[in-house]
Amino acid sequence: MLNMESREAERRAELTDFLRTRRARLVPEDVGLISGSRRRTPGLRREEVALLANIGSTWYTRLEQGVPINVSAEVLESIAKALQLTNFERQHLFTLAGVPAPERVDTQCESITPQLRRVVDSLYPNPAYVRGRRWDVLAANKAAECLFGLSVSETGPPVNVLFRFFTNPDARVCYPKWHEIGPKLVAQFRAVAARYPDDERLRALISELHERSEHFRRWWAQHDVYEVTSGFKQFYHPAVGELTIEHVVLTIPDMADVRIMAYSVEPGTESERRLHTLVEMPDAYAQLQTTASGITTMMRS
Repeated sequence: MLNMESREAERRAELTDFLRTRRARLVPEDVGLISGSRRRTPGLRREEVALLANIGSTWYTRLEQGVPINVSAEVLESIAKALQLTNFERQHLFTLAGVPAPERVDTQCESITPQLRRVVDSLYPNPAYVRGRRWDVLAANKAAECLFGLSVSETGPPVNVLFRFFTNPDARVCYPKWHEIGPKLVAQFRAVAARYPDDERLRALISELHERSEHFRRWWAQHDVYEVTSGFKQFYHPAVGELTIEHVVLTIPDMADVRIMAYSVEPGTESERRLHTLVEMPDAYAQLQTTASGITTMMRS
């Protein structure tokens, strides 16, 4: 078994190799530099990487040679940009340097790739959707539209799972155990929100939920944090009745806190029969919108 000193030396050797190979795959023209005189080895020179990263050439050379020196997250970010690292490569650089990687936050609209959208669609007839870090629905297959009433507009604002759960009274009809689910959702959301303190849209969502939901205010004040990767839910759909649905939460390595929410039902059960009936209904989404509202109205009267 390697001792601590040996493991540290191995980590620095890995860092040396990674920086050297990333530097070797670039040419000056890739980063806006003039090639100049003939080069004996491919790729950028160390001093060119240092120039692009706005750090000292000697310091960068010592880092690449595996000299045990302290390095900050800011310097590693500059090196990652200079070497044009992907998000996954950037994370690997921080790991090899022994420095926690700060989250990269895009405060603009989130988007997903066509490939990810096709993966979600391919899970049909099982419901599945993609949830962004603010818990906006970024994509949903037809089964998720039928079961949960989720829709994704190309032009309008996205559906937010948490906002709808706490502000739409129909949610209490569709989730018979609403009061049990609610605190867990808030705890999960709080754990994610803490990683994005400068996201103004996320802060605005939290503020509006405080204003509009007494339950959200109460559960947020408990400051619980929670993570879930799988589980069961009871869900009521006005067109077919109650279903017991299983779910798993799938992560996407290069998309921070974006999750694929995949649902299924146990084969051979009444829930499976009801789900199949539901997804074959041409107006299942409309029934969820109108019938649930009607039930809520009757419950209030």
